[in-house]
Amino acid sequence: MKLLKTIALGLICSVILFTCKNEPEISLQNYVILAPESPVASENEAVNTLTQYFKKITGADIQIKTSATAEEHTISIGKDMFPEQWKDSLVNLHEDGFVIGVENGNVFIAGNNAQADIYATCTFLEDYLGVIKLTSTEDFLPEADKISFGDGFKKYEPAFDFRRTLLPGQYDESFRNWYKIEELDDWGMFVHTFRHLISPEVYFDEHPEYFSLISGRRLKDAQLCLSNPEVIQLLINNLGKEMAKKPEKQYWSVSQNDAINYCECENCFALYEKYGTISGAYIEMANEIATAYPEKQISTLAYQYTRSAPKNIKPLPNVNIMFCSIECNRSMPLTEDERSAEFVQEMQDWAKLTNNIFVWDYVVQFKNYLTPFPNFHVLQPNIQFFQENNVNMMFQQGSGGNWSDMSELKQYLISKLLWNPDVDVDALTDKFLNAYYGSAAKHIKAYFDLYHEEINKHAKTEFLDIYGFPLTYADSYLTPELLEQYKSFMDQAEDAVQEDEQLLGRVQRARMPVDFAYVDIAMNGGFESLSILEETNEGKAARPEMMAMLNNLVEYSQRQSNIKVNERNFTVPAYKNYVLNKIQRMTNLNLLEGATLELTTTFSEKYPVGGEKALSDGLLGDLDFHNNWLGFEGHDMVLDIDLGEEKDFSEISMNFLKAVNSWVFLPVKVVVETSDDGENYEFSSQMAGDTEDQNYLVKSIPFEFSFKTQKARYIRITAESLKTCPDWHRGFGKPSWIFVDEVVVME
Repeated sequence: MKLLKTIALGLICSVILFTCKNEPEISLQNYVILAPESPVASENEAVNTLTQYFKKITGADIQIKTSATAEEHTISIGKDMFPEQWKDSLVNLHEDGFVIGVENGNVFIAGNNAQADIYATCTFLEDYLGVIKLTSTEDFLPEADKISFGDGFKKYEPAFDFRRTLLPGQYDESFRNWYKIEELDDWGMFVHTFRHLISPEVYFDEHPEYFSLISGRRLKDAQLCLSNPEVIQLLINNLGKEMAKKPEKQYWSVSQNDAINYCECENCFALYEKYGTISGAYIEMANEIATAYPEKQISTLAYQYTRSAPKNIKPLPNVNIMFCSIECNRSMPLTEDERSAEFVQEMQDWAKLTNNIFVWDYVVQFKNYLTPFPNFHVLQPNIQFFQENNVNMMFQQGSGGNWSDMSELKQYLISKLLWNPDVDVDALTDKFLNAYYGSAAKHIKAYFDLYHEEINKHAKTEFLDIYGFPLTYADSYLTPELLEQYKSFMDQAEDAVQEDEQLLGRVQRARMPVDFAYVDIAMNGGFESLSILEETNEGKAARPEMMAMLNNLVEYSQRQSNIKVNERNFTVPAYKNYVLNKIQRMTNLNLLEGATLELTTTFSEKYPVGGEKALSDGLLGDLDFHNNWLGFEGHDMVLDIDLGEEKDFSEISMNFLKAVNSWVFLPVKVVVETSDDGENYEFSSQMAGDTEDQNYLVKSIPFEFSFKTQKARYIRITAESLKTCPDWHRGFGKPSWIFVDEVVVME
């Protein structure tokens, strides 16, 4: 992957401060680096970065000097080396801003702070020499013998004071420097800190009044009672102790736990009414703490139930509002989407109250990192919207250290947009794809364009959710027909780079979401045109091509350590086992075929799947309670089965879903009974469910009963529900769920 032998700076020549006459070409071998005699650490790092990349590009070392001969061309680093006639350009630069200037082929680089010198050096390497940092470990390097510049200088200033992308590159210092993104190194405490500052383990037993009153009962796993003056004083005191441990830190989050359950006591409700919204109580709290610590920034969340801006109160200047977009749709830009109108208005309302706003945006699908997620078209307009509304700090939460769909391109584009929201995204996309995928780029781009074209067709009806599953989108951009097209693009991409191991590995990583969606929808969708099973002489069996695809997913995922299915560290090998277990159940001969099923308890229509029919339709639930699960909210499940005639059976199985964060628990117990007349039932077997497991990992848990062969016509299965969330859960006292999928009865 190489550029032309000569690099001409078309981008910089378009800037008014540069002239673009026929500049002479200068050999890179003729350049030396000029650095101060006593460089500061940032200048040393900038010099080291330059020398490293010059060696990669030219194959030769570049000299470092404090002065140059008349025949040498120079790259000078630092304010002290900047020409006198341009030094005014360094005055009043925005935070992290820098200037790059060229005079007679000599290059001058200087920032307004230590970090900006490094940013400037990396920008010079990319914008002037054509280097692209593809990932934290991969570079695109030009092969350039000569270069030509126009004279002049350009200022580079960021759109946001703080820029962070939580994607794999964020964890590498060289990547952060290259793309001018930052760490949370100025934060003493960061979000959801109520539990840390006033721990229920320490305070609840003696002072339950410090915690939320919910349904007439104080609850541990909730929020704080902010109308209690003792709580405010305790927050101030305990925060002061934390500050004493890290006196250099500027930002301190005092913010709600990651739950709802705001306090319902009479005094708190009086605050909510006084300020017109729940957030008013939280701003009053933050203002009191900010008054106690005027030299610090006190950050609090505008998140879920506190997202609406209050009336009759303003945040103090040193109160930072962290505004979050967790519920928003990603199929359309925020300002164009009627479903996001309330969110847009809330953003604008906060912008009228303060210019100290930190936006926490979400840019991947957290329950399925390996699902195609076409949200690239909303990145730029959404970031532009935030910039227009007094936002000075941007945090784009991606998949953290884990890889996710097209994450290499996503972190590249977001990093560019956080510095300059008005960049040409289409041009940057093409530039990156060509550099990263080489001769396979056109096929990857065809996939990229098509899945965006399809989401745009359905943008007004499809809710592109950060907690979606492949099957969620099987009627829009992940139809069986489209999956076949995506698969074809990936096949062509692989064929194009078969002889290049590095490019082939990149393509195979890019195709993982396509193959994952293909397998997952084939398994859960019930489509005749796309099924994980086929009919054989021996009955139903897994299609060999599906098994090959599943094995490839495992192989590709194991080439690097950061590929997981979701944010709960569900691995691809574990997913394969999950699929194989489902296939085993789907291919078993089920005696319920032709049987009559009747539920004598109330099932929920909130997630309609056909009632009793869902328990014998051949479709097994996936890891989302929306898909193929029959739910019971606050009720037991009692299922009566009439086999039509007396039959022999020795095994009965079904799965129940465990999703504690969604108030979905396993049954307390499941009991199997049999009858000859449908009136008088005898106990056969039972199994207890673990209802105390507080882990938030979503699981499909099998309940399997094996016994000596029995003969009966009627079977009754009773799943006893908790009915309400237990006292350790944040939903205490409110209805809990059980979800069941296919019931299988075998000889």
